[in-house]
Amino acid sequence: MKNIATQYKSPTFKAKLVTFILVALAYFLTAKLGLMVPYQESVVTMMWLPTGIAVGAIMRWGSVCIPAIFAASLLVELTLRLPYFTSILIAITSTLGPTFAAYLLPKLHFNYHLNKQKDILLMMLVALLSMLVSATGGIFSLYVTGLLASESLLNIWLIWWLGDSLGILLALPLVLNIGRKGTFSCDNRCYQLLAWIILFVCIELIIVSSVPDLSKQFILSMFVILPMLIWASMSFGVVGGSFFVIVLSSIAVWLTSKGIGNFYSQNVSEGVFSLWAFMVALVVTMLLISALQSERNLALKTIQKNDKKLRAVIDGAFDAIITIDPAGRLVEFNPAAERIFGYKKEEVMGKSMSEAIIPARYRTAHHAGHRQYVASGVTHIFNQRIEMVAMRADGSEFPIELTLTALKDADLSLVTGFVRDISEQKKARQEIENFAYYDALTGLPNRRLLIDRYQHAVLIAERAKSYCGLLFIDLDKFKILNDTKGHDVGDQLLIEVAKRIQSTVRTGDTVARLSGDEFVVILENLDSSATVAYQQVSDVAQKLLTGLNKAYYLSLFEFVTSASIGITLFNDNQLAFEDHLRHADTAMYLSKDSGGNTYRFYDQLTQESIEKSFALESALSLALLNQELYFNYQPIVNVDKQVVAAEVLLRWSHPTLGDISPAEFIPIAEKTNQIIKIGHWVLAQACQQLKIWEADPILSQIKLSVNISAKQFLYINFVQELREILAQTAINPDQLKLELTETAVIDNIEDVINKMKVLRQMGVRISLDDFGIGHSSLVYLKKLPVTQIKIDQSFVHDVLTDSNDAAIIQMILAVGKTIHCDIVAEGVEQVEQYELLKSFGCDFFQGYYFNRPTDVASFEKLVING
Repeated sequence: MKNIATQYKSPTFKAKLVTFILVALAYFLTAKLGLMVPYQESVVTMMWLPTGIAVGAIMRWGSVCIPAIFAASLLVELTLRLPYFTSILIAITSTLGPTFAAYLLPKLHFNYHLNKQKDILLMMLVALLSMLVSATGGIFSLYVTGLLASESLLNIWLIWWLGDSLGILLALPLVLNIGRKGTFSCDNRCYQLLAWIILFVCIELIIVSSVPDLSKQFILSMFVILPMLIWASMSFGVVGGSFFVIVLSSIAVWLTSKGIGNFYSQNVSEGVFSLWAFMVALVVTMLLISALQSERNLALKTIQKNDKKLRAVIDGAFDAIITIDPAGRLVEFNPAAERIFGYKKEEVMGKSMSEAIIPARYRTAHHAGHRQYVASGVTHIFNQRIEMVAMRADGSEFPIELTLTALKDADLSLVTGFVRDISEQKKARQEIENFAYYDALTGLPNRRLLIDRYQHAVLIAERAKSYCGLLFIDLDKFKILNDTKGHDVGDQLLIEVAKRIQSTVRTGDTVARLSGDEFVVILENLDSSATVAYQQVSDVAQKLLTGLNKAYYLSLFEFVTSASIGITLFNDNQLAFEDHLRHADTAMYLSKDSGGNTYRFYDQLTQESIEKSFALESALSLALLNQELYFNYQPIVNVDKQVVAAEVLLRWSHPTLGDISPAEFIPIAEKTNQIIKIGHWVLAQACQQLKIWEADPILSQIKLSVNISAKQFLYINFVQELREILAQTAINPDQLKLELTETAVIDNIEDVINKMKVLRQMGVRISLDDFGIGHSSLVYLKKLPVTQIKIDQSFVHDVLTDSNDAAIIQMILAVGKTIHCDIVAEGVEQVEQYELLKSFGCDFFQGYYFNRPTDVASFEKLVING
């Protein structure tokens, strides 16, 4: 324990002076009182209270008290008319002893409250040890100055030592504790203590004066002393107990000094020892009782403090805390419970918990479980979190999280439940689950939940040996609606589509939304026969198409759309979900390619075709870079079979895939927009070839026809790029002829006419390819600035046997002559066809009869050699 003096702020000079005076005065007065009652056969007092005051003052108020003690002690000795030198020596030793005690006690962690037995023992030992200094020094001072005979040294030293030690035991607890916060203070209880002490003094004097037998005096005194001592110590603590013991000890010393009382003896040593033993016994008894009472009070305060803390925790807890007794009655119901359940505490305390907060359907189970716990102590659901349903005061039910704990001993059996309202958590958890597993717009399962449902369907199919169907649904006109009416209207359509799909399939089937306008349906428990299962899925698909084809009323307007459906069947887990989804997606695109509003089943041939198409698409993107594309030339001849022109035919030779037909890779190029880059390369190569032929007098007369796709021709920079190619190669534009199909021309007639006019102004010739198989109008044909028309080979093929084909060819020839266009008959393979066409007036021909497509060297040889 730190020095008690350090607990106070540094005092001012005035405060130090006041302390000095008060301590000195207290020391002097108690010393004079002590000197008034020496042992009858001795000159030394038997109880020296100034030592206790000195030790307490130094410990409590610091070193300022040391000179006060010295001064007071010196003054006391001088009043006894002792020699000045002797007085100084006694004053020094009387100061050194208390100072030594005041130094030792804090070092030994002495607690001035004296609420533990070790502190009492420590005070006694330090008192005995330190007062050896005072007693020995005082006796020595008297002896060396010749004021004390040697034969009385021991008796006087003993009385001096015991008196000083007793003074510490009596006065030190009082000095250290009086006036402190939480100790005895002078109020009504002070007067009560004073009254009882006066009464006790009167009774003790009556006993001493009226009972001559010392033994009976002692017994009667004990009957009064002990109850009074116990009461004072327990009621007023160490301050009241010390005050009572000082009064009692003073009476005993006074009576002994008068040669009367229980402790007087003509044998000084015997009398001093018995009196000192009595007073020490009183002090120790008082201190022990005070210590026990302090421990009891401290324990009580701790309990009260802990109770307050516990009550604060219970009342401040966010969770409801509910406790029931063995009968199931509520004995604790905190404010959180009031808030959660809607009851006031006073409304439910002492009532059955089950009737208040447990729904009726669960009460029987609750009673059974509680009776089992009370009887056996078995705690199956204790000390763990469980989710249950509880009931509010208004009868509404809500989810809770409950944790039970038990307090069970010999005479007490309580169950406490910690209840948390998890309504919001449940709601949030459901929202998170919905977000994770359900589509926010339609409320349908999303991809993650769809995979789980698929796995469940696989298990059902394997167990029942039945088929399941996976339908991939895509709306046909959703993008148009979204682009024209906005996403809000598009969302309305998706919500309505989701409802229609759900109403069409069975309750146990799964309907999910993947993204955008893509929906997936999983049909479970189909037939074990594949044929029957195909028919069952077909029926559902047809119902879906019918339902989805009905008009939708969205934001005050009517919208009609259709859907394309791809279907795949499965009855095991040999393929993953993603594989089946991809297969259904493939079948769905087949439905789209068929015009939509239909369904298609996935099969292996379809997949192989798609995989091949994908491989060609990937390879085609590198074909130009790897120089895999090249030209073949098919001659165009006049009536004299002389080569006057050639059609450039694009060919592709892949190092691993081999020679790939234009019928395969041209549609892929158009689909992926690679046709624009490839078409630009073809035009550049054709112009470069014309440039090479310019140096030859025969080859320079050959015109080259280049097929142009509709996508390439409508490309915004087509004319500009062609102009740049012509400028770079510096060829005669009249030698270049662009072939467009009739269908491409008619589908974009206005744009085509404008571009054709520009091209004609540039000097480039225009040829209308495959004429006769489209839906061209003669009015449009009249507007088109074409320089050549090519009769489709389908008419030429049957011209010898089909009079209708012959009539159509004659009509085309007549139209061509009318609008001043050259006419080329394609696909001439027989001499008879050639002769007939020539007789119809056709001037130019192309076909295998004249020559097959060939490389540039063979073509040049053919032209030069005639």
